[in-house]
Amino acid sequence: MRLLVSLLLLALSGCAVVDSHHLIARELSRQLAPSTPAPEMTPALRQAAFDQVWTTLRDYYVDPKLHGLDWKAVRARYQPLALDAASDEAFWKTLNRMAGELNDAHTRVETPAQYAEIRQQQAAGLGIGVQIIDGHFVIRGVSPVTQAALFGVRAGDQLEQIDGETADAWWQRTLANTRGGSTPWTRTIYAERELNAPTLGKTRTLALRRPDGSRYQVTLRNEESEAPPWLIHHKLANGVVYLRFSGFERGLRQRLMDQLDKATDAPGVIIDLRSNGGGDAAMAMDLLGRFVSTPQAGGHVITRNGGSVRLLGFSLWDADPVLQPVGKTVTAPLAILTDMRSASASELVAGAAQAIGRAQVFGATSCGCLLGFMGYDPLPGGGALAYSEIDMTLPGGKRIEGVGVIPDQTAIPTAQDIERHNDVALNAALAWLATQKPR
Repeated sequence: MRLLVSLLLLALSGCAVVDSHHLIARELSRQLAPSTPAPEMTPALRQAAFDQVWTTLRDYYVDPKLHGLDWKAVRARYQPLALDAASDEAFWKTLNRMAGELNDAHTRVETPAQYAEIRQQQAAGLGIGVQIIDGHFVIRGVSPVTQAALFGVRAGDQLEQIDGETADAWWQRTLANTRGGSTPWTRTIYAERELNAPTLGKTRTLALRRPDGSRYQVTLRNEESEAPPWLIHHKLANGVVYLRFSGFERGLRQRLMDQLDKATDAPGVIIDLRSNGGGDAAMAMDLLGRFVSTPQAGGHVITRNGGSVRLLGFSLWDADPVLQPVGKTVTAPLAILTDMRSASASELVAGAAQAIGRAQVFGATSCGCLLGFMGYDPLPGGGALAYSEIDMTLPGGKRIEGVGVIPDQTAIPTAQDIERHNDVALNAALAWLATQKPR
């Protein structure tokens, strides 16, 4: 019976009226995809993967004009580079660079290893965040569960060398080889990811200097670890409720709503979206719905065909969505924290709340990465393609893609702030909330 239903859905998925964005076919492809990647990318597999990426973007990308690119010329340039790549890793990177010609952070090619991590909710990486301040590469944070933390890498230390190369030379070389993104600063994010992602099982050696001038060196092995969704919540001494979470993942929705239930009588709420890469846009709308008491215009959704996103006759996203109240309204003043790594659904929340006058935003300009994709498209050989199918403008008509959410109050830490754990954005938000009266 399950097979019969799957075959029926597969047949229906070819109908744009039933499934305007081919969601069913993609989900079936994802479920039927091998759990382990192909042992070797043969020439035939390379050609099939290349053709699927190029054709899919040509036929289904949100902008039918592909931002004015000559897509046939893009194919002519990248096909020999991809097919003749010296290794499978180089092949997948070349496909990703081709997708990067669209200068869209959502449109990307994941390697087989990356796609496997996504499907299994695992993560690999060194867990080091870097902020460039006055030409210095300052460690802005270290994941507590990583080898970097184990060997004493701390926020405020300065990175001087990477694998024997000066940090500046390594960074500039990496930037030069980085694919395009939604904004110039997304390339900085990509370089930081490259720093944290030597080949799984391989090592990276870092030379660092502490604020007191002493120097040390660590060699860190890239290893996999579990990456379950997380939620941090506090009720501060002044009664303000503070919330921070890993991303807009449906498994966190109820926990987040439960914490907001406790905030209905709070003098203020802080939602910390720094380094939150986004996720489920419907969850973002639900979060916004907790802070409005009447329906509000939710902006405008743009698709390739100009209509809504439909599945089995139902609209998943209307062209002009309405922000509906959800649960008991939280009337407390709202402060939202952002940085350049706040992306996608995070920007939808911060930008929309700011646009309707419901929140003040503190920190740094966000990623500028507010497009939407509806799911991964598995590729021959085990990789996967994500591509933007939805563009949007906020209430009032502002477009965030390529621009970012600009904070009402910019608050960017200095190297000394990082060293002393002085959170300037949080402090600015708390100072503002102290001046506000309940709505």
